[in-house]
Amino acid sequence: MRPFHFLLYLTLFLLPLTTIAQQDSIDVFIANKMTQQGIVGLSIGIVKNGKVIKAKGYGKSNIELNVSASEKTVYKIASISKQFIAIGILKLIEEGKLKVSDPITKFIKDAPTTWNSITIRHLLNHTSGLPVEPPGFDGMKEQADSIYIKAAFANSLAFPPGSKFEYSNFGYYVLADIIRVTSHLSFSEYMKKYIFDERGLTSTRTTSLEAIIQNRAAGYIKLASDSTVNAPNYMAVRPSGAFLSSINDLLKWELDMQNTKLLTQKSWNQMWDDKFKTPLTMDNEAIYYGYGWMVNKVNGKQFHHHGGSLPGFRSVYLRYVEDKTAIIILTNFDSTDTYGIAFGVAELLKAEGKQK
Repeated sequence: MRPFHFLLYLTLFLLPLTTIAQQDSIDVFIANKMTQQGIVGLSIGIVKNGKVIKAKGYGKSNIELNVSASEKTVYKIASISKQFIAIGILKLIEEGKLKVSDPITKFIKDAPTTWNSITIRHLLNHTSGLPVEPPGFDGMKEQADSIYIKAAFANSLAFPPGSKFEYSNFGYYVLADIIRVTSHLSFSEYMKKYIFDERGLTSTRTTSLEAIIQNRAAGYIKLASDSTVNAPNYMAVRPSGAFLSSINDLLKWELDMQNTKLLTQKSWNQMWDDKFKTPLTMDNEAIYYGYGWMVNKVNGKQFHHHGGSLPGFRSVYLRYVEDKTAIIILTNFDSTDTYGIAFGVAELLKAEGKQK
């Protein structure tokens, strides 16, 4: 065999082995979970000790076009969006334009008197008594948030504001409208100008079917027959799960949080510290809800987290605060056990740390 041909043969023969060798324990773990759960595409970002150690995609962002998922893939992030709405409110608070103690009737015209006791804080931590979902919501119809808000005027509150926790997507619709009223910009314009552009989050924006969005992922669901099909694609912008984003952008955002960018440290702390106890627990620890984040302790240390779910998409964001470590997972398959995968990755990071 000629030397050139031998070297080419040797290179081709060894390439798969080299690729396998380059896979780490997290790659293998995720590959196994994707096979077990039938996950179409998944992207992960990891910050450890304040440094990005992984930004990677697996599987397909679009099956029909045969496009691979990557750290640049843009997903619907669902309820992970709530933290950004909270940041929009906190930014307006820093500017002196509102307070968390303000009654929402200060901003919502013609609201019923029963809403006088609902404050912005109640909306942020899901203690308002407002319904879980906006009355008459239609995912295939674009309507202003104010229309849904007015539709809720006739309904009685489920409980006195501030007396209990009950997760309410609708509460975040009201927050988005308060941002609109206070800033004199549309909710989308305000978030783009003062949050996303300000921090260089170039892939993060409100959901749109019309806009051309590079690297956009398609969403998929599994039917009872175990077949995978395209998920319904909501036309409406839902403030409770409004945004599209990528792992690259969310990693930037995590470092912004760790390094106190955009807001003062006092405002960042307020988002996690001004919290309300929920009926939920984790490892026998009570879970609280702050502003767009669930807050509890893991092994005695502060832990912030939130999941997200929309047709065709699942997401999760875990923050081990004192360790300056975060795990972010975005997927385009709505049967994904994102929390389970994220906790599995956390265990691998922990084991890796013990070995060093």
